Amino acid sequence: MAEPDTISRGNRETGCHHQMIISMDKNEFYIGWNAEAPGGFAKHVRKVVIVLFLVMLGTAVILSLQQRKFSTSSFEFGQLTEVTGIFQQMPVPAIKVVTGQDLFGRSSCITIPLVGYGKFGAEGVIAELEQEKKIILDKKEITLRGTLLYSDGKTLLQIDKNDEPLVKINEPASKTYSSVIKELGSVQLSGEVLDPKCYFGVMKPGSGKPHRDCAIRCTAGGISPVFWVQGENGETNYYLILDADGKKMNDTLKDFIGEPVTLSAKAVRHDDWIVLYTDKESIRRIKGLNWSKQQDETISCGPDNASR
Repeated sequence: MAEPDTISRGNRETGCHHQMIISMDKNEFYIGWNAEAPGGFAKHVRKVVIVLFLVMLGTAVILSLQQRKFSTSSFEFGQLTEVTGIFQQMPVPAIKVVTGQDLFGRSSCITIPLVGYGKFGAEGVIAELEQEKKIILDKKEITLRGTLLYSDGKTLLQIDKNDEPLVKINEPASKTYSSVIKELGSVQLSGEVLDPKCYFGVMKPGSGKPHRDCAIRCTAGGISPVFWVQGENGETNYYLILDADGKKMNDTLKDFIGEPVTLSAKAVRHDDWIVLYTDKESIRRIKGLNWSKQQDETISCGPDNASR
């Protein structure tokens, strides 16, 4: 071991003089071109590397647990499908495919909301078809041609005027159907306002801040937003959102797209979808990462009229 080097320094103005003793083992001095690092130096580096590795591993685990599961959404791009069912204008334009009867002998159906091509709702296409055929399509059995989007048990149909979407009008209808409508009372739910066209098939990701700008344009174009809610056990529910009078509130909802919010609403079941009737004052932003797991209550469509 080398003797410590002593460095003497003095302050010429004050006359003060002190000594600073620096101890350094010259055998531990690392030179980059040496074949091996000194033992003490190498041991210290190993400790630092191990600590950094554990920190990185822990960070990766925490971030992965905060991520949503990979989307299973599908968009049958370039493939047209013909769907026959009862068209209903309210609460949102949709075609109801009668699937048979439930356990109680009542007709059951799958509700397929309609969207237009690009970032537009279906109302414009339906209005053009009604004007062209000089007929009101509401509550009539029709066959539509379009592109299916589906994910997580929900299906949408994109209709485009260029695809000649109205295949036929069945008169008299081969099937009749009366919607099951039931009021579920007042609820308070926490979740995210989504653009359903992108979320259920067109885009990945179709939610959150990465998709916010696109979703705002889709909502401004007339596509009715949905409300996505994740329960405590990871189950998901989707709701349509309308104002208290049953009209679209896209101009209001586009300001909340892609952000966690809590809303208070009157819930009404329309067959296999639940509609939330609310207003701007009943929607509040949420701060924090765990909003989706702090659910007080969720409601969903069950085999009976509803389950809470």
